[in-house]
Amino acid sequence: MTKNLIKFSIAVAIAAVMLGSALTTNAYPPFVKKATKFGAKDCLFCHKMPEGGEGWNERGDWLMAEKDKRKADAIDVEWLADYKEGEKKDGEKKEEPKKEKPSTK
Repeated sequence: MTKNLIKFSIAVAIAAVMLGSALTTNAYPPFVKKATKFGAKDCLFCHKMPEGGEGWNERGDWLMAEKDKRKADAIDVEWLADYKEGEKKDGEKKEEPKKEKPSTK
């Protein structure tokens, strides 16, 4: 009976680890592979951390906003074809910093 309890405990622990890792992964190696045609070399293309996960840069924020806007269940890497560098999450252009005109005195 003790052997069965130990086997059951080990099985539950393995299942918990597998489930936990599946739930916390947001960026997957296939995403990077698909995004290479848009210039991606690694997870930093959309994430702030090299290992991915939560914490997105401007491009990642845009993708998250697109997911909400499109009412999609998951992000589609192909949306990057519509991404314009320097756009806000809502698709509006960011204001360019105003440059001072050189003095003519």
